[in-house]
Amino acid sequence: MTSFTALLKNDIRLFLKDWKACVLLLAAPVVFISFFMYALSPYLDKSSFIEPFPIALVDKENTTQTRILINQFEEISIFSEIRRMDEQEALQSLKEGEIGGIVIIPEDFTNSIAYGENNPATVIGNSSKPLQAFIVKNISQSAASLVTAAQGAINTIWYYDTQAGITGDELDTRFNSAVMEYMLQALARTAVFSDTEAGVQSALTPAEYFTAALIAVFMMFAGMPGVKMMVTERSEGITQRLAAAPVGLWKVVLSKLIVSVMLIMIQFGIIILLTSKIFNNYWGASIKDVLLLFGGIVLAVSAWSVFIASLSRSPAAADIIGNLGILLMAVIGGSIYPLSSMPALVRNVSMLTINRWAMDGFMILFSGSSLAHTGTHALVLAVMGFVMFGLSAVVMRSARRRQ
Repeated sequence: MTSFTALLKNDIRLFLKDWKACVLLLAAPVVFISFFMYALSPYLDKSSFIEPFPIALVDKENTTQTRILINQFEEISIFSEIRRMDEQEALQSLKEGEIGGIVIIPEDFTNSIAYGENNPATVIGNSSKPLQAFIVKNISQSAASLVTAAQGAINTIWYYDTQAGITGDELDTRFNSAVMEYMLQALARTAVFSDTEAGVQSALTPAEYFTAALIAVFMMFAGMPGVKMMVTERSEGITQRLAAAPVGLWKVVLSKLIVSVMLIMIQFGIIILLTSKIFNNYWGASIKDVLLLFGGIVLAVSAWSVFIASLSRSPAAADIIGNLGILLMAVIGGSIYPLSSMPALVRNVSMLTINRWAMDGFMILFSGSSLAHTGTHALVLAVMGFVMFGLSAVVMRSARRRQ
């Protein structure tokens, strides 16, 4: 093993020679997790896909009942402001793009609802802001549907009261009571949106989500220096000279992989330390699950590095193939954009990427669930690794035959 030890020491020395690149690879994960959390975490919040916006409300009836209705709109957090205006002012504000839409309540609106005449409210959306107009329209339609349901309840009560033979003052009293109860519920509702929170077991913070998404990407980048060292030695004829000496090719490859794994382990330790201290990421999962997942990722990333080295004929080619491949897997695997928002085809293809399985595994770890384990994810990553090692052997054997 003296020859292997000498190779390993030399590779470590060469690797540390470019210490600036080492520092960058170690620091980049935390920097990028911080940036992604700052820039993109609002999009993980269901209420932040669109900024709150103002609307105008024209109340031509101006009664207690319509003021209750206006209060309903004011309780909706998506509207930053309810501007009470007359119709001309509202139309002018809409034309100038100051509001997302107008709701016009006609005269005698509530009485018409009570007696089933239904004088229509008018909703005018801003054509230059179609998403805001769509929201105003659908909230208004939702309110109208609830009013229709209330009218159905009132009509049902009236029908069965008359069928039961109730007449006179008692019928009027029951009708007015039904109108008061159901119409006020319809006009005064405030729970337009309901919040549903998942259990603590599956809750992830934005920092944990982006850590899970990016950690595999940077592990793959950490393997790239080893790839370039292998390709550089081969292109410069060093590998052939070593093959002529009593040094097996496997020792050359293994030495580079050990150096890459050392960097990945240091990088992983820094990520655990800083994300737990700075972002309060949960790292309290079972040590067995953490080691299984980490081992699977290391095996898959190492195999990826060897596979890229087998395909590349020059350091420049290794840079292009490796970096573009990592970025492509990052996109397809859901590290950049949530898979839930991607087409079904992309979600299916993502099952073939290292990122997808690594990200899902880390999300299980961060969830703190005692019922979920990372064994399946580690096994799939290990299988990917063995497949890529096999493909690398086939490619390198074919390259030797051509030479």
